[in-house]
Amino acid sequence: METLNKETDYDKWHNQYTFDDDVNSVWHRFIKREINQDDLEEKILLEIGCGRGGLSNYMASLNRPPAKIFACDYSSEALEIGKIRFANRKNITWQQENIQALSFSDNTFDRIVSCETIEHVPDPAKAVQELYRVLKPGGLLYLTCPNYFNFFGLWCIYRSLIGKPYTEGQPYVNYLLLPRLLRWIKLSNFRTINFHTSNLVIPLSAHYHFFEDKTPAIFRWLGFRTYFVLQK
Repeated sequence: METLNKETDYDKWHNQYTFDDDVNSVWHRFIKREINQDDLEEKILLEIGCGRGGLSNYMASLNRPPAKIFACDYSSEALEIGKIRFANRKNITWQQENIQALSFSDNTFDRIVSCETIEHVPDPAKAVQELYRVLKPGGLLYLTCPNYFNFFGLWCIYRSLIGKPYTEGQPYVNYLLLPRLLRWIKLSNFRTINFHTSNLVIPLSAHYHFFEDKTPAIFRWLGFRTYFVLQK
């Protein structure tokens, strides 16, 4: 497994942005919708790739919040920002972790949340395996990530060919393809409870976005955003 040596780069990346508590992105809306229907009381929850902790703070503020939230990220700087910003949340533990090699024991968590994270490591398949390992039997994983198996992915290839590669701006990006992701999920023995995509991108002279909430079944494989609820 390739070692991820980007901690300093991610620290710099987090520090370039001003504070916000925005949890209104399309993936956050998905998590909030699913979490609000879940019974989190007395549960132990891991958010891996928590960044500066906005979503962990949201979950800690629910009327029936998890008994314990582990807010984990690769960037120690992001964690320090979250720890200071949300110091009043006594049910959050802030901890530095590498999603490809988690320090937790097997079968630790009742729920895991991973938003837009596995695409930013060298070995996403290993990350999926680790999430399965630390989840309790019957536990749920809420997973979101981009999909480049579509028109937008072809546009990214074109950009690379003309010497102007597309970048998300993060220190490391792994351009995930939905068929590979589905295979990793199957090989890890997860059971799919819910799966859909959104945001069909047509890159012409401008980028045209369709179905930003949910793609119809005929376009499901081509959505740029993917959303999963998986069970161990």
